[in-house]
Amino acid sequence: MSSRALRRAQKELEERQQLEQLAQDEEESEEEIAPAPLQKPSLFAMLGDANGDHEDDDEADPDLDAVNEAEEEEAPAPKPAKKSKKKKKKGKGKAQVETPERSSASSKAKSGMDEIDRALQALNMAPQSKAEAESDQQTPGISEELQQLYSAIAVDAQHLQAANEMRKLFGRAAVQGGNEDEPRARQRGRGQQQVGLAAAVAGRNAPGRNLASLGLRRNIFVQGKEEWPRATSGGLGMEVVEKRADGTVEYRFVHNTTYQSVQREFETCVASMDPDRMVQLLHFNPYHISTLLQVSEIAKQQRDNATASDLLERALFSFGRAVHSTFSNNLVQGKARLDFRRPENREFWLAVWRYVATLGVRATWRTAFEWAKLLVSLAPEEDPYCVRLSIDQLALRGREPQALVDLVQTDHLERVWKIPPNLAFSVALAHDRLKNPEKARSTLRSAIQEYPWIAARLCRELELAPIPKAIWGKEPSGQFQELLCQLYVPSAKDLWNTPEATSLLMEVASSLENVGAGDAPYWLAPIDEVDLARYVILSDDKSLLSLLDPRVKNKYTSMSDPLPPEDNLPSYTLRTSGRISDHHVDQNTTEGQLLAELETLREYFQRVDLGHRIPNANEQGMTEQQLLGLLEESGTNLNEFRRNTERVQALRVRLQEFGLRLAFERPPDDSDSESDD
Repeated sequence: MSSRALRRAQKELEERQQLEQLAQDEEESEEEIAPAPLQKPSLFAMLGDANGDHEDDDEADPDLDAVNEAEEEEAPAPKPAKKSKKKKKKGKGKAQVETPERSSASSKAKSGMDEIDRALQALNMAPQSKAEAESDQQTPGISEELQQLYSAIAVDAQHLQAANEMRKLFGRAAVQGGNEDEPRARQRGRGQQQVGLAAAVAGRNAPGRNLASLGLRRNIFVQGKEEWPRATSGGLGMEVVEKRADGTVEYRFVHNTTYQSVQREFETCVASMDPDRMVQLLHFNPYHISTLLQVSEIAKQQRDNATASDLLERALFSFGRAVHSTFSNNLVQGKARLDFRRPENREFWLAVWRYVATLGVRATWRTAFEWAKLLVSLAPEEDPYCVRLSIDQLALRGREPQALVDLVQTDHLERVWKIPPNLAFSVALAHDRLKNPEKARSTLRSAIQEYPWIAARLCRELELAPIPKAIWGKEPSGQFQELLCQLYVPSAKDLWNTPEATSLLMEVASSLENVGAGDAPYWLAPIDEVDLARYVILSDDKSLLSLLDPRVKNKYTSMSDPLPPEDNLPSYTLRTSGRISDHHVDQNTTEGQLLAELETLREYFQRVDLGHRIPNANEQGMTEQQLLGLLEESGTNLNEFRRNTERVQALRVRLQEFGLRLAFERPPDDSDSESDD
């Protein structure tokens, strides 16, 4: 910086100190005698010209004098001194000469605020005002029903951070307290970086003071951790698909060519059925979503819940780095949408679902509710993970009864979802917690009339006696109602196991006289069987699997993409099929793994058993329509049938290298395939 610039900066500092001192003296003094006005150049004039500091003063003085005279005439008589003083503080620039209203508004500002402060404040307020104006212009085009929906499913980004809830529950010291595993975790993270990860940036600056550390904290989903590897997302991104007329914006996650090649390596690792290869792939691609989810599931099966949770958070952190610049704003307004048919988007659904389960284990229910609401907001009409079957319990446990009431009373969702039994009963509890007893009674009365079998099962689970006559002996009608009953009552009975809730249930149930069987509730909308099966499978409750249709349940073949929709929209094609299908994979596969894969295929083709279903199919051939019908009856589809056929051929080639031969001839009453020496 030149000496002239230093002198100007020093002069500016001295002038600001004088102005602040004068303002302080003015506030302390009770007399209204104005000091002699100081003739000071404008601070904007000091910043504007590098050739001369006083060239604009001569041009500004006549205008300033005219303004001063006009203001003196219009100023009120009691306080002429203060008015004159504030006018002098406004400086000599022409930009200050506009209207009397501007001068009056400026005179009400703080004495300590100079031209620069006011300009910065004006610049800061301008974008907000512009955004509000644009929002006001767009709002009339959206119906009140949709505005109600957007308000109900809007996401609060602050509540997506589990650390915020932990800090609120246990205090800042408990969250930031000493973690004995943290030094080892950081050492483990440094060890990963020393291997030579592609985009490692750690070690150049002190932890927490470099740009990489700043990026760890600026994430809408999960705050990054210092011990995580310093690497890029590997080619994961997001783009806008469509801006819709209703105000919503559809996005999609995208994979570039580099990410696609890693995805193919992932499919190869899945085909090898070797966990060590999966961990090695994650080592060199620490933010690859599919690998993170798969290794997290492996850690969960090994009862290493801490590692499983950490990998899920890392996956969500990677998603957060990849989101579009407008995604966060639309998400908090309830207007961001993702198409579930796209495989890249489904990975986000799966990661969030598993993370919600992890948050439940930690008892951070408020955060879990916000994440569940996020899943609903991505596709509220479809709700492919059936989040509506459990979001009510998360809201009640997270002490958000009003949010649950707003969600249930949303006209749009009520038309699409209607009111399933869990929402019907839980909203009565919500009204009771909101100290609205009359509304709680009327809501619960309607719920019992629609779903009496839920009330009867609750009374039995809570061991309430005697069971009111109106609901005594009521049972679900069919497997669908039985499944809904078992999904709600066992998990929600502790919410009803309070004196207030049980007395409310018994009081309302006893007041009813004529209650139907509830075999065809008007409130119960049909739920897609695949979506419901996906919810049951991901809930990991073995007792509920028997209530699913085997035709749908048998379609579950992959943990990384459970029950993909029939109208899948892949954006690119993988060379591998997700199983053993090329020689590169087979070279590292043991004989035992090959035989285990063969046994899986044998069970599949034995279940299909096309030869026994059409006795003369081999001689007369089979039409494509017959094949599709038989595959559907067997709980499979044509794509899976072709994929498994290709897997058999790949197995046959590899087994020959071990001296094994596949015999496809069908002996009488024997299996479809066997292996001989």
